[in-house]
Amino acid sequence: MTTLTPTRLAQMPRVNLLPPEIAEAAKLKRLKVMLGALLLAAMAAVVLIYFFVSSQLGGAQDDLSTAQAQGNALQSEVATYAEVPMVLAEVDAAQANLATASTPEIRWSFYLNDLSLTIPKTTRLTAITALNDAAAAQLGGTVTTAEGLSTPLGQASMGSIAFTGRSTNFDAVAAWLQSLAKQKGYLEPSVQNVTKSAGDTAGTYYDVESSTQLSLEAASGRFLTIANGE
Repeated sequence: MTTLTPTRLAQMPRVNLLPPEIAEAAKLKRLKVMLGALLLAAMAAVVLIYFFVSSQLGGAQDDLSTAQAQGNALQSEVATYAEVPMVLAEVDAAQANLATASTPEIRWSFYLNDLSLTIPKTTRLTAITALNDAAAAQLGGTVTTAEGLSTPLGQASMGSIAFTGRSTNFDAVAAWLQSLAKQKGYLEPSVQNVTKSAGDTAGTYYDVESSTQLSLEAASGRFLTIANGE
């Protein structure tokens, strides 16, 4: 065999001469190190969680204190306005009484204005007598609402107006009655008496006594919106 011939050396066997106790001790040491590291990590996590929870708890405590302070302030305000419900109840009662007391109100100025615009040229008025029977009955305690009164024909009435005037002829008297029938709130207009004058410088004319009942539409109702809170 020459020096050029390759030689394959067999692998030498490895022999562990260390006692098993030493290997077990090394494994135990590594395990202890790992457990120690895990314990430190767990402790660090617990510390972090503690500080986080403490900060959150502190903020919640501040919020609770603020809410309690606001609650105390609101309770003080509630005590300050304790009489408000009673005052509001008195206002509601006053509004209801106002509406009840004003239910039979008739605004005569409106009727006089409408009358002045619709009266025929052939008729002149010399006297007007207006009666609010509903208001008088309510003040006297006979009825509490306008519906308690009625006309001779049985229709609900609030009052009446009596007219004294002059017309040029019977056609003028008829025109006068027609103008009354067209007025809103007038009910059952009629003529009680027609007398021919003896004549004077103004010529011949007829004295006319007439009247009309007032329906429930004559009530102004202007205070009912107050009672309804409008």
